[in-house]
Amino acid sequence: MKINNKNYAIPELNYNTLCDLENMGISLEEMDKKIFSTIRGFLALTMNNDYEKAGEEIEAHLKSGGSLDDAVKDIAKAVDQSGFLENAFIQGEYNEM
Repeated sequence: MKINNKNYAIPELNYNTLCDLENMGISLEEMDKKIFSTIRGFLALTMNNDYEKAGEEIEAHLKSGGSLDDAVKDIAKAVDQSGFLENAFIQGEYNEM
């Protein structure tokens, strides 16, 4: 994910990263309703869960004319490629909570 001319590698999505996202108020089921929070949460994962720093980086990116379109695509790709999530959804564990 490229924000403010810096590349950030989205970590593999596993149980711990999902918990980190939930602790930041990010729900994968509501990603499409909370785009800004979702992007900030995923960027924060690359910054030791510092969502304040992530928000500042995104704000600087937008102020300099940057777009979040590619970040959204990168996040969607990471979610789609997550083996952990795929197994959880197939088995119905995540949806039954």
